[in-house]
Amino acid sequence: MEEGYLIRRAVKNDIPFLANTVIAAEKGRSDKLSYSTLFNVSESRARELIMAMFEEEIDGCELSVSSFLVAEHDGEVVAALGSWIECFEGSMPSAILKSNLIFHTYENESIEFFKTVSHISKDIFIDREPLALQYEYIYISPAHLGKGLDAELFKKGEEVALAKYPGLKKAQSQLFKNNILAVIVLKKKGFNVVRSCKSNNAATLNYIPFNEKLLMEKMLDKQ
Repeated sequence: MEEGYLIRRAVKNDIPFLANTVIAAEKGRSDKLSYSTLFNVSESRARELIMAMFEEEIDGCELSVSSFLVAEHDGEVVAALGSWIECFEGSMPSAILKSNLIFHTYENESIEFFKTVSHISKDIFIDREPLALQYEYIYISPAHLGKGLDAELFKKGEEVALAKYPGLKKAQSQLFKNNILAVIVLKKKGFNVVRSCKSNNAATLNYIPFNEKLLMEKMLDKQ
């Protein structure tokens, strides 16, 4: 990583950037944002709701401020990476935490719409492994690409997780197969594809970025 950057834990003031990170990473190489399409709301409204969910400060999922590291340059946040240890110290599964946040935050009309289309993504749902480090959502501002921030964020993420739980053995990441750049980046960092789930529902691509999801993982070197 080049000089002039600071890696730190995210705080509430970073929520607008974290919301942008979620949107950019979720969409990947598509124009579909599931927080919007699956709930029949505009992308701008989805961003407001994502920010509101971060404001709840629920630890242990992809919508937790505490799950994120950010990189600063000249006092401006320019990159972020989300990760957490699944079900650490008896916490609820992140899928339940995320669902609770969504049902608490989205309007009733959006929840009712979601119930009519929720089956769209069931074939590509992958359970998260308890006590594995889960990487979700990384974004680097275009002007700061190629500065080594991705490597530094992943390295710091592992350091933080291992300090919290020395018994940690593996890291995992779920992503859509068409997000080719992210797949390449993860492979360079030692991740391998260990599972693939595909939906044959023709309507899938109307709501989510792609119809196939990958689970990638790597064993952690603690030395």
